[in-house]
Amino acid sequence: MDRFSARPRRPWNLLAACLVAGLCPALVTPARAFTVAGATDTVAVASGGTFTVDFVVRDPDLPFNAFDLSVHFDPTRLTNSPMSPTSLQRGALMVNACTLNAPFHIFTPGPDSVVGTLVILCDGVSVTGPGVIYRLQFNAAATNAITQLTLGAGTSFYNGGPRVPGVTKRAVVVKIGNPTVDAGDRPRPPAAALDPVVPNPARAGRALALSFSLPRAESSEVAVLDAQGRGVAGSPWSLRDAGPQRIEVALPPLAPGRYTITLRTESGITRTRPWVVLR
Repeated sequence: MDRFSARPRRPWNLLAACLVAGLCPALVTPARAFTVAGATDTVAVASGGTFTVDFVVRDPDLPFNAFDLSVHFDPTRLTNSPMSPTSLQRGALMVNACTLNAPFHIFTPGPDSVVGTLVILCDGVSVTGPGVIYRLQFNAAATNAITQLTLGAGTSFYNGGPRVPGVTKRAVVVKIGNPTVDAGDRPRPPAAALDPVVPNPARAGRALALSFSLPRAESSEVAVLDAQGRGVAGSPWSLRDAGPQRIEVALPPLAPGRYTITLRTESGITRTRPWVVLR
C-alpha cells in the first residue's frame, strides 16, 4: 500500500490563467510553516503516575495528509505505555478528515523513543491545524524530577508525497512529583539518539532514510550490518553539527532478513536499531 496515496491540490492552472488575463489580485505572503508541540508546554504528574500527552499542530497554515512523529524521552524517568488498542493514539484531526477509511497507522515503540505514522487514505484530502494529531501515554518514575519529551529529527510532515518544509518542533516539559529547581533536576541535555527505522519491516529499495541526533559537533558514522555483523552499506565517518540529522544511505541489493542500523560517534557512543527486509 502506498503510504502517500492522496494527491495534493494543484492551483497552478488557475494561477496561470489569471496572470495571463491580468486579473490576479496582489500576491500575498505564503502561509508560514506550522508548529507541532504538546497541547500544553508543561505536564505535571505524581511520582509513579501515568499521564497522556496530546500532540497538536497549533496553526491553521500549511496542509498535510501524513506524518511521522518521532518522540524521544529519558528512559530512567519515563516509560512509554502504549494505549490498547493503539488506534486510540490516532489524533482526532486525522481520524475525522476521512469518514470512508481509517488512517494508515504504524506505531514503532523503542526503549527511549517512539514513532507514530499516520496517513489519510481519502484521495485528495489534506488537513490543516489547529488540532490533535497523535496521543501518547507514559508512566513516570517513582521520583521527583523534571524531564522532557522532545521531537526528533525523524518528525516530518507530508502532503500527497512531498515533505512539508519548515516545521517548528517544541518540547514538552514533564514535572514529576515535587521537584526542587536545582542542577540535578533540570532537564538533561539530549544524548546521542538514533531514531527507529520507518517503515520496519520494509521491502529493500535503493536508499534508506535515517534520522539521528548528536549532543555535540563531532565525527560520526552510520552503518547497515547484516545478521553476521558485516557492513553492507552506510554513511562514512564525517564531522557533523550538534542537533538533529537526517541522511539517506544508498543500498545495494539486499537479501531478505534481519539487519542492524548502527550509529557510532568519535566520543565512543554507539546506538543501534533493528531493521527487517522483506522479500
